[in-house]
Amino acid sequence: MLKVRKFGCTLILVHAWVVSSAWAAGKDLQAQARLLMNSPDVTVSGTYDLPARLEVLDRMLSAPYLLAKLWGAYRFSPAYTARPAGEGIHVNDPTGIAGDIYLVQQTANRRVYVGTGALNHDPLPAFGGQIALVLTVLPKGQAVSAHVAIYVRTDSRMLGFLTWVLFPLLKDRVEARMTANAASLGALLKDLSVEPQKAAALLQKQDAAALLKILPPRPPPPKKK
Repeated sequence: MLKVRKFGCTLILVHAWVVSSAWAAGKDLQAQARLLMNSPDVTVSGTYDLPARLEVLDRMLSAPYLLAKLWGAYRFSPAYTARPAGEGIHVNDPTGIAGDIYLVQQTANRRVYVGTGALNHDPLPAFGGQIALVLTVLPKGQAVSAHVAIYVRTDSRMLGFLTWVLFPLLKDRVEARMTANAASLGALLKDLSVEPQKAAALLQKQDAAALLKILPPRPPPPKKK
C-alpha cells in the first residue's frame, strides 16, 4: 500500500510528465473535464514559483519522455515511466498511481487535461477514477508562476463519499509533498534554463541530442551601459 507521505508527488508531477500528449480535445473529453471540475470528490491545488524561463518550461511540457529521463537522471522521487498510449500518455509510478492522460484544451498560458486510471493509497480505499488537471503558467520576473489545480472523481459514488471524508486527514501532507516536488522540478528547469549542457550530460547520447535540439536558445547577456 502507498504511504501517506507520497500521495502528493504524482499530483504535482503529472502536469510535467504528460502535458505533451497528442491533442485529444474531443467533445466527450471536454465534457468530462467540465464534469470533473464542477463535481469533484476531492480538489487539491497549489501555486509554485519555478526558477525557469517560460519558453523552457513550455518546451519540456511538450517532451514528457525526456522530462521523465531527466527526472530519473537527477534521482528525484518518485521514479516513474511515461509512454505514448494512443492519443494520450500512460504514466505509471511506484507510489500506486497509474493511468492515461489527455490534453483537451490549451490556450497561451492554460492547459486542461483529463486522466483515467487507478489509485492504491492507504488509508484511502483503492479505486478507479478520473482527474481533471488545470495548469496555468505566467511569467514572474525571471521565473515562472505555475498554478496547478487537480479535481478527482471516483468511479463509485460510495467510494467518492469515503474519499471526500478521509481526504482532509491527508491534505496537509499532500500539499507538503506537492511543494517538495515542485522544488525538485524547479531545480531541474533552472539547469535547463541556465546550464542545459549540464543536464544533457546526464542522459544517454541520443536523448541528450534530442534535449538540446528542442530547448530554445539562451538569450544574449544584457548589454553593459
